[in-house]
Amino acid sequence: MAQRSEAIASPSLRAPLAVGDIAPPCSLATLDGRTVDIRGDEIAGHPLLLAFCPRFDAEAVRAMLSALAAAEPPLRTAGALIYVITTAPRRAVEEQKLALPILLDRDGAVFSAFGAGTRDQPTVVVLRQNCHVAAIAKGGPAQQVSEACEAVLRVVEQQARALLVPHPPILMVPEVLSPADCRRLIQIYETRGQTFIEPGHGDDHMSTDYKMRIPEYGRGDRIDHWLVERGTISFIDGRLSSRLFPEIRKAFQYSITQRERMRIGCYTGSRGGELHGHRDDTELIVTHRRFAMSLNLNTEEYEGGELRFPEYGNQLYSPATGAAIVFSCSMLHEALEVRSGRRFVLLAFLFGDR
Repeated sequence: MAQRSEAIASPSLRAPLAVGDIAPPCSLATLDGRTVDIRGDEIAGHPLLLAFCPRFDAEAVRAMLSALAAAEPPLRTAGALIYVITTAPRRAVEEQKLALPILLDRDGAVFSAFGAGTRDQPTVVVLRQNCHVAAIAKGGPAQQVSEACEAVLRVVEQQARALLVPHPPILMVPEVLSPADCRRLIQIYETRGQTFIEPGHGDDHMSTDYKMRIPEYGRGDRIDHWLVERGTISFIDGRLSSRLFPEIRKAFQYSITQRERMRIGCYTGSRGGELHGHRDDTELIVTHRRFAMSLNLNTEEYEGGELRFPEYGNQLYSPATGAAIVFSCSMLHEALEVRSGRRFVLLAFLFGDR
């Protein structure tokens, strides 16, 4: 059965900024007239702590600035950068004589884009080295700074320097889906689409979710749930379009505009069959595929199930829950047997107009 391509559905409204989102543009003036762009080459590669302080005469803001000043030395040692963003007039800022870098958001556009508002309460946002949101701190000023510092140190630890052997040209993007998003998809697998159809490339005539056994190379441990319901598809497309596809464009100079019907795979029990890798674009019916995406939904709940790419070595890849791994459909790859538990994974084949 042919698998019809589907255009990527875009969300109609922009949701509030959340962990995993790519941060909005932020290019603002400093007190000495320079311009700081958080996507600039001199800043990219550093975790960022952005403290949104609407004004400086509010008690909560003063407490925030005091906590930030104390936290700045260890964060600087870890390689992080701190910026205080304010809508206050230049004169009011200069009167504070702050040691922290200040960025002036004169019209409040960056405040609005980050959802920081203009109230007296400050907001702290932590960005990963690639400008994806790692944390939006909550609570009082001291709690926000403490939570933000912990988030920065987690990001630094995850990006710790390591000497690598040759590895495949893959892309891994964390937090494309939140834990709640992942749990939602697992629940959909468990409760919907109980109709099974014969193995193949999907059925475009089905009007509801359905399931299919995937017996590639004789394996008997995989059942896929094909996603048809429009609400679910729109929700996933929104996440991929805003959090993943820009990274594919940046890493591989390729724009994703279409995909095949997405599915949730479940691996459980003995694999059986042949231990054999495969490519995803070798059959005539699927030569349009450019990239495969595999997004683990419950990494902490099973053992095994890693991906390997035999042409590039025997390294094993097991992204965290909510993280996507993307690779060329021409690359030989294999999903190893799950030794215990059940592995749930969102799968998609992506392509564009060329």
